[in-house]
Amino acid sequence: MKKTQILSALTISAALGLAGISTGAVAATSGNLLGSVVASAPADRTVSLAGNTSKVFVNWGETVNFVAANGQKFAVKFDGARNAFNLQDLVPAGALSHPVNVYVQSDFTNLGS
Repeated sequence: MKKTQILSALTISAALGLAGISTGAVAATSGNLLGSVVASAPADRTVSLAGNTSKVFVNWGETVNFVAANGQKFAVKFDGARNAFNLQDLVPAGALSHPVNVYVQSDFTNLGS
């Protein structure tokens, strides 16, 4: 094989590899990093968010109904990849007037049971 053919093949391989990486990055950022707001339906529990609530602890996979201080209700299924974030980044606009940090506990001790 000629050197130019080898370099062309390497260039194409590198370009395809980078395309795969960038596609994965887009999928990760546009995907389910935090969890998802879901219709208020049967949930594992309900949490009232008072004006001074600064943090909430949840379990991965748990669905929680929230009642904000302003009376707005929303539900979140915590099945995302991140284990700590500001709930304001996920919930409907105006639902929270202040930051509420969410800490998602993962329990992988029972895998395979």
